[in-house]
Amino acid sequence: MTVLAHTPAPGDFWLTAVLRPAGVLTGTAVDRLVDNLMALADRANLVILNLVAATIPKPAAFARALRRPGAALSAPDRCLLLVGADEDLLRELRRAGGDIATLRPPAVEPAFA
Repeated sequence: MTVLAHTPAPGDFWLTAVLRPAGVLTGTAVDRLVDNLMALADRANLVILNLVAATIPKPAAFARALRRPGAALSAPDRCLLLVGADEDLLRELRRAGGDIATLRPPAVEPAFA
């Protein structure tokens, strides 16, 4: 369906939120991030967590921490989408289970060849 083919019904409203943490995500930083994700889960349909600028030294612990917001954003009209998860985090997300979508960032090509 294209955007033009969809006629929104009255009250048809989606809210998307984007979080882009930067720095090392461990300990209290992860707790704070999860608190923010849970607050957004009450308000947004789609929460995009862009991890491109973050370092995750403990992928297993981070994957476990995301289970609660992933579950809160699990419904036909809801989603937690991670962008930029590396192979270690993707593996731990599969092990932890849950409803979290992932998307790799596009490869960055040099501006000048």
